[in-house]
Amino acid sequence: FDKLIPSVGTAVVMIAVFVGGAVDLFVAALLASGVMLATGCLTQEAARAAVKWDVIVTIAAAFGISAAMEQSGVANSIASTLVNIGNAAGTGKPGILVAVYIATVVLCNVVGNNAAAALMFPIAAGSAEQQGIDNVQMSFLLMLAASASFMSPFGYQTNLMVYGPGGYVFANFLKFGAPMQVVQLIVSVSVVLLDDLWWIGWVVGFGVVFGIYFARLLAPKIRKRFGKDDKDGKDDSLSGGDVITSEVAMHRAL
Repeated sequence: FDKLIPSVGTAVVMIAVFVGGAVDLFVAALLASGVMLATGCLTQEAARAAVKWDVIVTIAAAFGISAAMEQSGVANSIASTLVNIGNAAGTGKPGILVAVYIATVVLCNVVGNNAAAALMFPIAAGSAEQQGIDNVQMSFLLMLAASASFMSPFGYQTNLMVYGPGGYVFANFLKFGAPMQVVQLIVSVSVVLLDDLWWIGWVVGFGVVFGIYFARLLAPKIRKRFGKDDKDGKDDSLSGGDVITSEVAMHRAL
């Protein structure tokens, strides 16, 4: 408990100096670590063990791969191909929005969100002009898609930070990230298509949430009631069977 006050105070000061713009976050974190060591809140062994070199090397390698894909034109080709497929499908505005979203998500999970947004913006702007889509709407969609790096540990730095220590494998990100990706795709495209009627999306979303909540509340009561009815029915059938058996026994005795 004697280490609680200095550790909490150090953390608060670190956040305050960073938010105030006095120093960068990296410098503030280093200074805070030094104070933690000096006050005995953190041991040297714990500090060395906290550095996950495998995660750091993986993050650095991911940045290198992202830069290589961006400079070689591979990422741009992938994005252009997906958007062209959406245009060729002839599905109009919804189709091109879905295509831009999918292309951005694919890049986002490979090269990171910033690079994906930068690569996709000119492609998305050109597609929006061809289909008569407002650039603001397309920008909103691009922003949402570039923030949806759920399906890969390389999509964002925080994904990699938990990848190693959490003992996750790539399949875990696909298992939990893919359904989230589909949900966000539907919601994002729907909200962009609604335009000025965006509030309908909020109404539907909250309606679904409250519907699920009340369904979870009522489900135990419904199961309990039907379970009781089934039990009573079984008891009645058993009672009827016992009566018939008694009558047969009496007939044989006579």
